[in-house]
Amino acid sequence: MRKITDWIYAALIAIMGAGLIEFFHRQAIRYNGKYISDTIVYAQNLGDVKECRMVAWVFSKLNALDDSYYAIAVFMSLVVVATVVAGYFFISFFLERLDCRVDRWKVQLASFCMLFSGPIYVPGLHPYFYSYTWPKYAWHSPTEMAMVLFSVIAFRIFVKTYDSYFEEIPLRRWLGLTVLLFLSAWAKPNFIFAFAPVLAVLLIADLIRRREYKFIHRLRRVILLGSSILPAGIFILVLNHIEFSGSEEGEGIEIRVGYFLRNMEHPEIAIFFSLAFALLVFIVNFRKIRDVAYQAAAGVFLAGTAEYLILVEGGKRINHGNFGWGRQVGEYLLFAFAIVMYMKNLHDKEFMADRPALRRIYLCAGGLLLAAHVISQLYYVLCLLRGELYRM
Repeated sequence: MRKITDWIYAALIAIMGAGLIEFFHRQAIRYNGKYISDTIVYAQNLGDVKECRMVAWVFSKLNALDDSYYAIAVFMSLVVVATVVAGYFFISFFLERLDCRVDRWKVQLASFCMLFSGPIYVPGLHPYFYSYTWPKYAWHSPTEMAMVLFSVIAFRIFVKTYDSYFEEIPLRRWLGLTVLLFLSAWAKPNFIFAFAPVLAVLLIADLIRRREYKFIHRLRRVILLGSSILPAGIFILVLNHIEFSGSEEGEGIEIRVGYFLRNMEHPEIAIFFSLAFALLVFIVNFRKIRDVAYQAAAGVFLAGTAEYLILVEGGKRINHGNFGWGRQVGEYLLFAFAIVMYMKNLHDKEFMADRPALRRIYLCAGGLLLAAHVISQLYYVLCLLRGELYRM
């Protein structure tokens, strides 16, 4: 049975990857004037894109090998495929960390749900799939897709390292975390913007409260783990200098509280249906927030959301929403942990054992909400595959 489900999983990934190659190629050439996206900007170097960004550099090298843009399409498809696989290992790791054994096919299915779970579409209440909602994955943005991939892997390694970093930090794991945090920043700096303050809070708290260790030992460990983010931070400072040096007057970072909520007719409805499944699971499992993994995931989401609600780029970039990408990757992690917790609840017979009716209501509601998220996103992706506008 396991081999059959493994083959089915591999086949689904292969079919998805093959279909996405054509989809991303159409984005790169704006097929029939449709398939509007950021892909063409980086693929054809429109607007003099700087090669200090990962996607611009990779695309330029791929264009040198193949000027038909199919090499770029293959690369982007591989990023999405790798994100599904990374989701599988992410969910597997955190279920094992919770001492929860689940059939592999369920984890494989959950890895697809992790990717395909966008805002719930409710006609009449909030008739949008992407615009004026809080989505967590941008099929039109190669930089965001690459950032999500590296961020998911980096976050898993960070938690694995954090769990025992006062005892040991294997050099290979530290190097892996450092490289992946850098790659995330190189793809797009927003995950680091949200992750850095969360990391700082966790490390400062450990420095103060972990009194079972001598202070000098605490200090060394905190510095060692914290240093993993330095290459990413240095790159962001350099990138900021390159991006904003010689900027026109009025460009830069501004404080505009709630700027991107102003165009939302019913923001509370849009936000609720964007987060419904994750909100339900986190509310029911609020006691588990003591776990540093959930604190960190929720912290990244809250930090990214705060940046999105407070900061904007001034000048002609003000409506680009570039401070929203941190919220999106934070939301991706939030949903990933919600899926892990829901699977744990589902397989834990002691969970709400004293309230069986409430348990059934919660599990049914959670399953229906997750299905609604996934069905809505799948329909949205099908619309994109037909060339419809991503801002719909």
